[in-house]
Amino acid sequence: MTENTLSLPAPPSPLTAGELKQKLALCRAALSSHNKKGILLVQEGALRWLTGCRNQIADIRPGDVGPVQALVVPRESGWDITFITTPYEMPRVKDQFPEVYDGIEGIGISFSVDTPRLEDGIARPDETGYPDIAGGIVRPLAGGLEGNQYARLQWLAAAATALLAKTAHELEPGMNGSRVKGLLYKNFYDAGVESNLFLVALPGQERHPHPLYHERYRVEKKGWMKLVAGARYADMIYSASVMIKMGDPTEDELRWHRALQDAVVEYADCYRNGAVEGKIFEMIGGRFERIGKACGLEGFAESAYLHHPGGPTSPLGNRDYLIQPGGTRTMFPWMQFAINPVESRYGTKVEIQGIVTPDGPPRFPDVFAFVPEKLLTHRLCRADGGTECAVADIIAR
Repeated sequence: MTENTLSLPAPPSPLTAGELKQKLALCRAALSSHNKKGILLVQEGALRWLTGCRNQIADIRPGDVGPVQALVVPRESGWDITFITTPYEMPRVKDQFPEVYDGIEGIGISFSVDTPRLEDGIARPDETGYPDIAGGIVRPLAGGLEGNQYARLQWLAAAATALLAKTAHELEPGMNGSRVKGLLYKNFYDAGVESNLFLVALPGQERHPHPLYHERYRVEKKGWMKLVAGARYADMIYSASVMIKMGDPTEDELRWHRALQDAVVEYADCYRNGAVEGKIFEMIGGRFERIGKACGLEGFAESAYLHHPGGPTSPLGNRDYLIQPGGTRTMFPWMQFAINPVESRYGTKVEIQGIVTPDGPPRFPDVFAFVPEKLLTHRLCRADGGTECAVADIIAR
């Protein structure tokens, strides 16, 4: 097995005082817009957003209810925040509580093993509209592209991409799915990067959009492979994928993959402030069809809907939801999205994650900042609407 040493820079802080103030300002504005006096945050991703700390004990989805909850109530000159958990979790919660709270005036912190009485006007999980309120607080990037939250996303995106590439170059014929997944865990967790999702596709699983690792599948010479990670650091999540070919891809395989690279950026170009999900879903088909015709690839248009269409992502999940035909949900500034179409000929996949801006095309973190070109090359693609994004090439082994 070939060892490829990576030197990753230290990550940004999981939570800074300035970032916390920005987040609480978002919270105050969202609560005011819904005429709410406060909110009970219950999801694991929401608590990471508020504290920068891991709270879950077992592996759960970021949008699931976690073992720690927080009652967040804005006051005229500050905040009252009560952290709620069981008696046997409380020692850990207090020991790991972020010190950044100590230096901010106006925030009253308390801890409770009982859920306080929720006065009228507190947004709670069992009421209609709660997901919209909680999502409006947690989903936008605090500080836009200038904040510490984006700095964490940038670090995570580059680290996850580099670690997938490193793992790809350590694969050897004969390794089974369990061995490959174990290698992913080792490389990611040795680097301090969590993941709530690893997918491994080995020869025989080329047509599995969501492959499950299995001992029966093995790395083979001249075979196709796919590695996917839903990487996490503090509150941020980044979805990353790499395609690997043991041996050189054929010219036809490269043609289809390059068309997919162009198509995914055309797709990302649809994510604009105010865009409606149903319209985005409709536009995908036409853009893939146009690229397929331009490249002379019969049947490429089917790639638009061969896999799920992707959608918004945030600290609450790898996908907050998948866009739907006829859907009415609207894109808004500083929300994130992740899309990962699969081409219809060879089953190769491309995945990118971007950010909706207040005005103009979406922006993307530099996912290749930490990866040497010898491990992974990329291609800069540009949509007709002006969106530009560097997209990973196939890793040829």
